[in-house]
Amino acid sequence: MKWYRIDVTAVQGYKPPFFCGSMLRGVFSTALKRVTCVNPSYQCDGCFGQHHCIYYSFFEEKNSFHSYRISSRLGMEHLKFSIYLFEKSTDELPFVLSAIKRALEEVGLRKEREAVKIAQMHVNDQLVYNGKEFLSISAIEPHHFTLQKVYHDLTIHFNMPLRIKQHNQLAKRSISLPHLIINIHNRYRELKELPPQKLGFRVEGEITESKLRYLDLYRYSNRQKVRMKLGGIVGEITLRGVDEQSFYYLKLGEIIGAGKQTVFGLGDYEIKPLGEE
Repeated sequence: MKWYRIDVTAVQGYKPPFFCGSMLRGVFSTALKRVTCVNPSYQCDGCFGQHHCIYYSFFEEKNSFHSYRISSRLGMEHLKFSIYLFEKSTDELPFVLSAIKRALEEVGLRKEREAVKIAQMHVNDQLVYNGKEFLSISAIEPHHFTLQKVYHDLTIHFNMPLRIKQHNQLAKRSISLPHLIINIHNRYRELKELPPQKLGFRVEGEITESKLRYLDLYRYSNRQKVRMKLGGIVGEITLRGVDEQSFYYLKLGEIIGAGKQTVFGLGDYEIKPLGEE
């Protein structure tokens, strides 16, 4: 698994809405099309270049798994977010960087189309935009996932709602460790464009403490002209006795996200080993 993480920090002064994932995806979509479209008609249907177009892949292609996701927080005082690019999408880094700058500083946010100045952008912790100009990205290489250390006792904090099905219905009060691991396993194989495959090992580990609640979020779909629910589980769980293979997938899930609608920022979580400050 290879990926880039693009971290974007806006200047102080703009307070984003409580949930900004849908807004960010929408304005990113508009800007990316402006940056990449080579069709004079500006239409995707029947376009000669659609199968080589990152905009089409990210926003128009049906029944496909998106090789990017947005990461943000709820209730931020000022705008700060990340965009992850996975596998083949890492080849499109220059287009994505250009689209992010255009999205915030030219297209503008919300109905008012308020332009927001970017203070800085980093790719894999390396500065690539200083608020005035882009710096060279020629030396930046994608990260490759490796497991550095295994922790058997840990806490998972769900920063954004985890929208995941359990027993054929949306989980609203709890989540089982096997369901979470299987979901991440399936996401990983889809990102790698591999066929579905069973997990292949028994998940070990016990949830010893759960502080989860269901949080409703909403987005308005301009395409469907309807308000849509994006609710899911937030909070944290404490795990003990997690096996190494399960921990591998949990760490992978920190990068690729878990559950549904990760392109809106959902399914974002952090792992903290027990006993560490």
